[in-house]
Parts: sequence; structure tokens; C-alpha cells
Amino acid sequence: MKKTFHFKLPEVGTFSNQVKVFLPKLADSSIQRYEDTGIQLIEEYIDYHSVIFYRLQCHIQQPTRLSIETVKADYHLLYNLGSPQEIVIEQPKNDCQVSLPAEYHSYVYIPKGKLEINLIPGTYLLYGVLVDIGFIRPAIYKENHFLSKFRAAHRRDKKRLYQSAIWPVKERTRYQLSYTEAYLFKYRKENEAIAIKVVYDLFDIAIDKNFDLHEKIDPDQLLARLAQKMVIDQVTQIFSRCSIQAIAEQLQVDKSKLNKIYKTIYGESPKQTWNKHLILKAKELLLMGHSVKEVSNYCGYGQQQNFSTFFQKQTGICPSQYK
Repeated sequence: MKKTFHFKLPEVGTFSNQVKVFLPKLADSSIQRYEDTGIQLIEEYIDYHSVIFYRLQCHIQQPTRLSIETVKADYHLLYNLGSPQEIVIEQPKNDCQVSLPAEYHSYVYIPKGKLEINLIPGTYLLYGVLVDIGFIRPAIYKENHFLSKFRAAHRRDKKRLYQSAIWPVKERTRYQLSYTEAYLFKYRKENEAIAIKVVYDLFDIAIDKNFDLHEKIDPDQLLARLAQKMVIDQVTQIFSRCSIQAIAEQLQVDKSKLNKIYKTIYGESPKQTWNKHLILKAKELLLMGHSVKEVSNYCGYGQQQNFSTFFQKQTGICPSQYK
């Protein structure tokens, strides 16, 4: 199986004036560089016949309409790990498109033909797994499984783009890509079998999910939901420590952006959620018979007076009165 993307850009050996640093080259990847006015793009890939793994990095300095041509139809698992907005792949001839939200990965059928992408200024990072069409065998999957339906869908019109619902396995994405970078971009003959297994593992993850009931989740909603879970998880720990900055770093998002998105979704800040759940925890511990000093420690306060001030501010009474 040969690489199917052909960018309608001049190919260069080195960039004339590199605008930003690119990630280090992956070990045994084939690499191509493209440059034109306002755009510098690096494509890396490694071919395991039935599966191709690839990584695209792009720096855009001015609004650009990128033209791509594919020489054959294929399925792609596309991981949009970094873009200033969602990437929309258009197929003008058939008036259809697919969307790749930032921080998600999607399953897309890309037909043979010409594609267009409008890119705004910013830095883009996209990983892909290109899967040979014959690799998706309907007999492997349960009746009415989404992969069988998805494979059958393109038969109605083989010239059109198709996209599955967003997979609810975002949390595994970075692990899978780190594994791919560390092992599969170092070519060994035995890796061919491993490459196929990795793709089947991804499909197995999907099989364990209920795709018929899964609704497409807005990226902001998912970010806020994960942050809320992490806040509550921190609260429930003994000797709790509230660090919204640490949560933002784990989610790889700016703290101010997290606060803004979170407040839009839940109507309160992550810190307010923390305070609300910490008070519930403190009340429960007090009613269980723990002393105010013990509860203060369990709630992460080194000084009992600070805890008492916090408790009274949130409830209107001091913890000893509540107890």
C-alpha cells in the first residue's frame, strides 16, 4: 500500500526561512517537506503494507487554502492533536465535508480525488493511521456494528467522504500515539504484525463502547467533564490539595481557557466546584465524629483557623457549631 496524500505544494529539501521549530524527526520515517507563501509543512510516514502510520506538522502564517489529491480510496484514523480550530476537509466536487475537532480523533473514509482545506494562521499537528480498505472485513464484527455499517456506507457512493461518530476513547489517544512513535517508527520486520494488532486494538476498544447510543460530544463539553471529574477526585482524597493549575496541565490546556470553558458549561468555576464538594466532605467527616482539627487536615488545610474561616464563609456557621 502506497501513501495516498499528495499536497499541491512545492516540495523542498530544507526550508528557506524556517518560521518555527518542528518536532524531531521520528526514527525511521520517510520525510517530505513542503513550502509555499505563508505555509511550511512536514510529512512523515512509515509503511507496513496493510497499515501506514503518518504525522503531519504545519506552520501557517497567513490564511491558506490547501489542496490535496488522493490516488486511491482508503480509511483513515485521524488524530487532530493541535490546531487553532477544527480542521474541515472539503470535497467541492461532491459538495461534502468532514470535520476534525481539535484534541479528538476521527474515523474517516477518504475517496480518490481532490480535497480542499482552509487553514487559519497557527500551528497544526495531525497523526494518521491509513488502513487498507480490504483490512476492514465485515465478518470480524458483530451484526450492526458501526464498522460494518461504515464500510457499507461508501458503497452507495464511492466518491464521497464519510465520517463516523467521534470515538469516545480520547483519553487513550496520547498513549497510543506515544507507543506508535516509540516502537512502530523504528522499523523491524516483526513490527508489521504489531502494526496490524495496534489497529485491531483500536477497533476492539470501539467494540467495547456502545456506539449506537454514543452521541457526538462537543470538545468543550468533554474538556469540562474531565476537569469536573478530576476536581471531584482530588476532593475525595484524604489530605486534599486543590490545584486547578495541575488539572489544566494534565489536560494540556491553559488555565484561563479551562476556567472560561468550565464556567460556560457548568455556570461556575472549577474552584467553586471544589469548594462545594469540599464542604460536603467536611460536613460528612464532622458528622462521623472527627474533630475539627482532623477534618481540617483531611481537607488539606495546614492551619485549623484557615479551615474554620473557609467553612464559615461557605456555610454561615463555624465547623464546631455544625458539629
